Amino acid sequence: MTKLNAARERTDSKLRYAAIYLDELKVKGGIGRGDGSDWERAHQESFLYHILGVKDGLLQEINLFHQCELVPRHVRKQDLVDRLRKMGIRSHSLSVLVRLERLQSSWISIAGRMRHLFTHQKGVPRKFHVGGEEDGHVHLRDPRIDDLKHNLEKAGTPELLESTLAQPEWRAIRAASETDCLELFSQWHAEAVKLVENLRSKMPGAEND
Repeated sequence: MTKLNAARERTDSKLRYAAIYLDELKVKGGIGRGDGSDWERAHQESFLYHILGVKDGLLQEINLFHQCELVPRHVRKQDLVDRLRKMGIRSHSLSVLVRLERLQSSWISIAGRMRHLFTHQKGVPRKFHVGGEEDGHVHLRDPRIDDLKHNLEKAGTPELLESTLAQPEWRAIRAASETDCLELFSQWHAEAVKLVENLRSKMPGAEND
């Protein structure tokens, strides 16, 4: 197995691991769901960890495909941008990842903020619904919304919250925060699968090396 194929297998394993945690959350269903237990929190945080690991795995694949020769522990987005610029290479795959990270409303950005919050500060804000059409749903809130609320209150303009969240750049962020986490995670896993397929189509040939 070549190094590139090995890196691809590692990326694929992240998709599988994320799917395992998502499937276990789905199987549990309404049994104790929304209780904020360690089991539930651990599965939500583990899913986020592995689904974002797909992005890290793709960076490793880009490094190997373009023969950047960065050691694995130094394979970061900016390091690859700098190395490829020096090599005079434009990588479509890296450009896609850079755009996704810059777009605050992308699934990678939203999931990244959630992971950063529970890694360095506290658990992701959550809301459990009882009764009504959303009975049993669990929503995880993008911490950027809390930052917005805080800044508007600090500025003395809390009434601007709704109009701000209605703006194009905020709609996806709000939608993610108001979507049941099982549905949201399923969407993100599907997006990650499509991302891997798309970027690999621009980096062919590893299977035959």
